Amino acid sequence: MSDIASIAAASTQLNQQRVQEQAQVSVLKTSLDMAQQGALQLLEGVTETAVATAGANPSDNVGSLIDVRA
Repeated sequence: MSDIASIAAASTQLNQQRVQEQAQVSVLKTSLDMAQQGALQLLEGVTETAVATAGANPSDNVGSLIDVRA
């Protein structure tokens, strides 16, 4: 009878471990998706800034400020 009880306990333990592993994988996938979304937002922000400043001519500002305290 103790063999049946030990087999049942081992089976229960394996099922609990499987559920824990599935939960951990789910959390990992969610965190990876969130990281990917954050990276995409960062890249979109960088490209929007680059596009906005691409039309500006850097030489337009040359000589426009004079440091009179030097």
